[in-house]
Amino acid sequence: MQMTEPFAGTIAAVVPVIWLVGAVEVHQMMKIYLASARYLEDTAGEAEKLLRGVGERPTSEQLVELNKEIGERLDDGLEQTRVFPPAFLNPLWAAVVAALLLSEFEALRWLATDDPGPRPGLAMYMLVSTMVGFGAVTIVPAVVAMTQAVGHLRRGKKRHAAVRDAVALQVDRLRARVDARREQVEELRREADAMRSEQGE
Repeated sequence: MQMTEPFAGTIAAVVPVIWLVGAVEVHQMMKIYLASARYLEDTAGEAEKLLRGVGERPTSEQLVELNKEIGERLDDGLEQTRVFPPAFLNPLWAAVVAALLLSEFEALRWLATDDPGPRPGLAMYMLVSTMVGFGAVTIVPAVVAMTQAVGHLRRGKKRHAAVRDAVALQVDRLRARVDARREQVEELRREADAMRSEQGE
């Protein structure tokens, strides 16, 4: 492999496109992260309002319900913030941009130099850095999108299970009440039968 004018011209043209696509993707991911961080702040604020709403002497049932509701809201808020890890991706993107910047500079310098020579090492560096740039703007967003999809699916299953359990609990409570009423009715019927038999005697 060696430097040629078409190769250097292609690198010089492609690198700015990769920068542009990458900058747009990073901006979009940061918007998602900031929105999820705001959501977490909002859920924490709602939890504080719920705490203030129960007053100084809440009943044990209120505390149980409050604990469950606050826990679900905060867990959901924390899950939302896991969609994008900027602490990892921002330095990664900065390193890719630095490598691409050097490729762009060297391609333009090579093109501007009279008889620059084949420079196979430079050609290999440009090829590798450009492919890493392509990977950064294609693979990373795909991974982030998959992570989000899996996270939404996991949250959906968790909520579905919670709703199913809550419904099952309500049904069990209702069944217990119905059974208790039946027992009361049976007891009243037995008492009525006993009174009738006493009166018949």
